[in-house]
Amino acid sequence: MKTSFHAHRLLNLLARHGKKLAPLTILTHDHPDPDALASAWALAHLAHGLSKVRARIVYGGIIGRAENRLMAERLLIPANPLRKGELREAAHVALVDTQPPFRNNRFSPRGRPDLIIDHHPRHPDTQADLALIDESAGATSTILGEALLRSGLKVPRKLATAIVYGIGSETQNLGREAGPRDMAVYQAFWPKANMRVLWKISYPRRSSNFFGDLARGIRHAFTVKNVIGVNLGALRTPDRVAQIADFLLTHEKSSWSIVTGRYQARLHVSLRTSDAGGEAGRLLKRLLGGGNRGGGHGMIAGGSVEVGSGAPEIKWRQAEEKIIKAFLQSQGVKDPGQRAYPFRDGSF
Repeated sequence: MKTSFHAHRLLNLLARHGKKLAPLTILTHDHPDPDALASAWALAHLAHGLSKVRARIVYGGIIGRAENRLMAERLLIPANPLRKGELREAAHVALVDTQPPFRNNRFSPRGRPDLIIDHHPRHPDTQADLALIDESAGATSTILGEALLRSGLKVPRKLATAIVYGIGSETQNLGREAGPRDMAVYQAFWPKANMRVLWKISYPRRSSNFFGDLARGIRHAFTVKNVIGVNLGALRTPDRVAQIADFLLTHEKSSWSIVTGRYQARLHVSLRTSDAGGEAGRLLKRLLGGGNRGGGHGMIAGGSVEVGSGAPEIKWRQAEEKIIKAFLQSQGVKDPGQRAYPFRDGSF
């Protein structure tokens, strides 16, 4: 399999100068998803296998989604909640599946880590000693998977399973923004993965809280033209916003979904589209006021805005309505009254 330029650069760094990175702290974005977890684990395996570098994987927030928690537990992924002051004390830091200016990680926005590996568009303020940012990859796991395959290192079955699930989750089983490289890495690790564990991760036992959020997401969903959306209100985990946005996009008459949810002091927003040329990332960034509040890819985007931990209800509602209204206007819906709520009374 042809190895990407970035995978070559990573392998050269670890083989020739990897010991200079010891010990290495690998930071994912907050509330890490399968792509971030698999990528961080793959980097830790490469660092130890090529240079005997000890690496510690850390993340901010929580692993909230049932599938993601089960992935971390069943595969024994060595990822740890970030300790207070840990990044300040770290000798060397690598960011995986995120960049310092993004507001989804605990690294200083103006900081300069030793290494960045990411597949999201490069932020103009991103700095690093080595930045391996490859927008042509559908998942960060693809970049690390290519490096693993090229390295000649033995890949444990659990890590192979994580990479398959990381790529599959990020690209919706190679159906969303996946290219030949993603497919090649996925297929290369598929025979090495544990199919039984993959099935269990994909279909976890879910809490009553999940079904409550899902029910609220359906009951209060609005539709207008080709858009479906909902304000979920307060949540116990912020990744529920993206989960409901993915689900709502399966509505037969919709090609866009937008979902908001309140978590701690921030309003989280997820935007999804079935249009490969939708430029969802650019659109959401504009809706949230630019800067580092949001971003993504052509078909998937996410971000958040600060509302305040003690903010009154009216302020939360105003923030929700401002974002929804701006999005609808971008889709040619100028009258908020056009919104219908077809699932509220059960008459559908």
